[in-house]
Amino acid sequence: MFSKLTKTILSLSIFGSSAFAGTMGSAPNPHGFFIGVGGNYNSLRIQQDSWGLGISSLYIDGVYNSTGIAQGNAAPFKNTSQNLSPEVQAGYLRNYNESVYYGIKFTYQYLGAVATNRDLYLPQIGVLTSSSGTKSPMFGYAIADSVETTINHDMNLFALIGKQFGNKSIYLGAGPSLISLQSQNYNSIGYAIVNGETLNVTGLVNYGSPTMWAWGGAAQIGMYYFITPSWFIDASYTFSALEGRISRHEQSFANTSTMNGDNLLTTGILATKDTFKTTLLQSVNVSINRMFDF
Repeated sequence: MFSKLTKTILSLSIFGSSAFAGTMGSAPNPHGFFIGVGGNYNSLRIQQDSWGLGISSLYIDGVYNSTGIAQGNAAPFKNTSQNLSPEVQAGYLRNYNESVYYGIKFTYQYLGAVATNRDLYLPQIGVLTSSSGTKSPMFGYAIADSVETTINHDMNLFALIGKQFGNKSIYLGAGPSLISLQSQNYNSIGYAIVNGETLNVTGLVNYGSPTMWAWGGAAQIGMYYFITPSWFIDASYTFSALEGRISRHEQSFANTSTMNGDNLLTTGILATKDTFKTTLLQSVNVSINRMFDF
């Protein structure tokens, strides 16, 4: 879909050089500061790997029994989210000659994109050490109702170069990109297999990561159509690739339960690591802009 939209923008740019050139007569090359507001349709691809480690001590009727350590990985998660988002932009254009211009453009969009990995299952294996020092294999697993990745903010700074055709122009841009990432884990529980029985080790756990920022690069192709010498429409296609990030979390727990008439207490630490691989963002953008000639 995005490739078709890109071809449409290019076709309109070429067609517009002749179709619109006579609308305003010979328009001057754009020059000055501009600001604009608009929106876009975007597609966001997220890839995430989840790893978990549990360290717990077991007490039976108040007496220390054993300590277990287990870890494992969940299946890789990939999701693509489509959204309509508001966008603001500002920039500066300067003439190079009668038909070529260059400049910079800053864009900000609020994505509000959420990728949800539902019914997460994370198998774990490890070692169980008894109070007497005897070691044996340990098996368990962790589950979660969902793990959500939220991306709210996207900012780009483009260096531009363009070609003017009357009141119409086409341009190319490239530069750095920055997005925000946040991960939230809902209703997670860690279990262990003890003497053939399934033991709820952690109890119910919820946690979230702080906001993380990921840098990357972006490229843009677009066109300007000047309605008047001061007002113009900006239509463009943007592709961004953002670096991977890692979110780590540690949380202590204490949980009570019963098994075969015994009162059990498990205490310990739950550690997780969510690895966000390269995030890809594509968008088709349209905005109305005001030029200020300084």
